[in-house]
Amino acid sequence: MIEEIFEGATGRWGLAAVVLFAIPGSRKMLKTVAKEAVRAGLTISEGVKDLVAEIKEEASDVVAEVKAERKQQGQDKHVASHKA
Repeated sequence: MIEEIFEGATGRWGLAAVVLFAIPGSRKMLKTVAKEAVRAGLTISEGVKDLVAEIKEEASDVVAEVKAERKQQGQDKHVASHKA
């Protein structure tokens, strides 16, 4: 078990974690940093969701406009063919 801990701690991040946990008060600091990282991630995630929703709405509007234009053009062609 001690060997596994040592092997995990020999990597750059493992060693940094061991050092940080050895410093008094570091757990509270790590928790604060982790909370800020999660907060930032949630903020970014929510922003991306809003952006995607706006893009979907605009794309839906464009599709509806094109369908309406095609329908109108079809009616115009139909009327023109009956006049000829």
